[in-house]
Amino acid sequence: MTKEQIRNHQAFRAIGNTVISISVLIVTAIFGIYMSGESAEFVKEGMIRAIKSVVPSSFTFMIISDVYIHYGKPENIPLLKSCFCKVFNLPPSALSAFICGNVGGFPIGAKMTADLYREGRIDKLSAERLTALSCNPSCAFIMGGVGLGMFNSSQIGFILLISVYISALICGYLFKGSTNKFNFTEHSTRQNFIFVDSVKSAGINSISIISFISFFSVVLGFIKKYIKKEGIIYLLASFLEVTNACELFADISSSYAAFSAIACAFSLAFGGVCVMLQTGVFTSHEHLSMRSYFIIKLVQGLLSALICAFIMTVFLHYKL
Repeated sequence: MTKEQIRNHQAFRAIGNTVISISVLIVTAIFGIYMSGESAEFVKEGMIRAIKSVVPSSFTFMIISDVYIHYGKPENIPLLKSCFCKVFNLPPSALSAFICGNVGGFPIGAKMTADLYREGRIDKLSAERLTALSCNPSCAFIMGGVGLGMFNSSQIGFILLISVYISALICGYLFKGSTNKFNFTEHSTRQNFIFVDSVKSAGINSISIISFISFFSVVLGFIKKYIKKEGIIYLLASFLEVTNACELFADISSSYAAFSAIACAFSLAFGGVCVMLQTGVFTSHEHLSMRSYFIIKLVQGLLSALICAFIMTVFLHYKL
């Protein structure tokens, strides 16, 4: 590239940055003047939703996961260790993150995976796969929050639970990759467990979770206000934030029982951009790529929807 081309490129970038800056300034001004009241309501709704359904379980589990990752040894159970390593082609040390991540719900799995990678107990490729496989909604959220709380049905909650977790197991096998030759012995970089630091870290991470859910509550609030086509709203909700998406689908469950459950199964397994950003809070510090995460979660979402569709077909057939 010649000097003249470099100057032209720099000038073009300067013009582009100026246009973007002015556009952002105009949008911010319009938003602040005309939409601040509505935005405040959407933020309030998002915060209430996060505090009621997400933070209570995830806060405690973030502290418990710190204890478990230092003292828990599920890899010492021979049969469980053998099955996990052979099916998923992951090291024994990954078992704790997989269990806690799926029981405690996102983003517990991402946090534990990042901790394992930082301590040298798992290699980078395995950590990137494990991040996706261990980031699923908790049992309590699916059964209690979605099944009973939104659909008023423990049966739907159980169907969603099966769909999400079976799809996670299938993805673990499909994306297991080639044989791993990483040395999985314990490393001296492992830190001592400090309870005060764990509580403080859980508090900071909980604030991040509330912030992301509140932000996407604002985004979806304006989408629902200005986009009148329900199909587009449902599609965007599925890909943006799981809690809002499940509420939308639950609202139409009386008219479209099968569709609402299937769409909800996709949203729960995929997690949405909101969960992806929450996961990125932990993985970015360790420079773990999110490419594998996105691909695996998208495939898991589709598999979860297919599994749910099959179960709902059988369920409705026998119910009739």
